[in-house]
Amino acid sequence: MKLKLKNSDRWDILCIIVILTASACLLCIYSYENVTYTKAQIAKMFEPITSKYGIKIVYQINNHFFSDLVNPIAQAGPDPHSKVTPIRDRVLARYPGILQKALSKYPVDLIRKYLKGIYLAGEIDQAGFKYGGSYDPFRRIIYLVDDGTQTNKQDISTFHHEFSSLLLSRHSFFINPWTDQNAKNFKYLGDIYKTFSDLQKHINISRKGTDQDYEKGFMDTYGETNFENDFNEYAAMIFTYPKKFKRIMDKYPRVHAKFLIFQQFYHKIDPVFTESYLLGKN
Repeated sequence: MKLKLKNSDRWDILCIIVILTASACLLCIYSYENVTYTKAQIAKMFEPITSKYGIKIVYQINNHFFSDLVNPIAQAGPDPHSKVTPIRDRVLARYPGILQKALSKYPVDLIRKYLKGIYLAGEIDQAGFKYGGSYDPFRRIIYLVDDGTQTNKQDISTFHHEFSSLLLSRHSFFINPWTDQNAKNFKYLGDIYKTFSDLQKHINISRKGTDQDYEKGFMDTYGETNFENDFNEYAAMIFTYPKKFKRIMDKYPRVHAKFLIFQQFYHKIDPVFTESYLLGKN
């Protein structure tokens, strides 16, 4: 016997199906957002990295997360009084692949020599200033911050940005040949404005480069804040987007001149860093 449904019954059934489907989707989203792993599972995820490179992966917030140095002679990572939000497990689970990709750009021995740990957090907030990444040259640590809204490429770029600072802290670098490539009367924004907050009030700081930035010899306006950020942004672009960088370099003389200095610095650290090595791989 064929059962005939009234229009009102069909509508009720359709509403029930929609509600059940939406509830199932919300449950899946909630489960994904709140997925958790045991310490053993996380250790297993990172084991190929920790064993190969001899570095530690730290994601739990404790008294040793920040440096305990008092009045260090140089920056020693984020301010110890910063508020820290732990990285979510679902975000953390992405990092074995992210770090494998980033670390593969360097010889294993070089990583073992200059990097001892990678510290991961969901947010690091210093009185309203939110870190995207940082480094501690004394403990040879890189801090990577990810609240789950960033892409893998952005995370990889941040790693190269911060690692280049670790290398700068360990090797001499003559700044004048680099800054000589800037316009004659150019001053880094950090030399004009006293604090980063003051700088932000006057300048739109961005990590998205434009033709105007490249013409001036910078990867973006963030690179105009000081020499170190200028150099960092070259490292981020060269190691993350080598083909894009080469197109920029071939078009803008100031960028090409800075690249030659950049490549010479890395080549002194390890001869593997030739121009073809830096720009010939994705």
